[in-house]
Amino acid sequence: MTKIQLYPPPMLPPGFLYPQSLISMAELSKPPDIYPWWFIDSTSEFGKLAYECRHHDGRNLIPFSKVDGDLDDIACFDGDDLSGNPAVLMLILDGSNRNYSFQNFDAWLNFATEYSTNLREFLRKNNLY
Repeated sequence: MTKIQLYPPPMLPPGFLYPQSLISMAELSKPPDIYPWWFIDSTSEFGKLAYECRHHDGRNLIPFSKVDGDLDDIACFDGDDLSGNPAVLMLILDGSNRNYSFQNFDAWLNFATEYSTNLREFLRKNNLY
């Protein structure tokens, strides 16, 4: 994976600030490997599509990561949270009534990292990796 390409300021809600920990991560040449989660490249076709869908359920969402597999959800920042440490709201794509969120980016990253570690462990244990 290459650098994380965040949405530029003109595409963000007025006053919205990305969390510093994500900005620092985006400056790295290689973001952490948290498969099956992956960071959305704002300049990619998927990044453009995710941005277009950001108001689909009435919330002001800023997508930044997607998970493949069983969940197939998109992690988004709350675009109305101008604190500089916004909550992470999940965009659920499977039509279910699931609903979950995280206090901030660091809480989401801890979850995604643990999810990734547990999945890799399961795959290795069952000779699927």
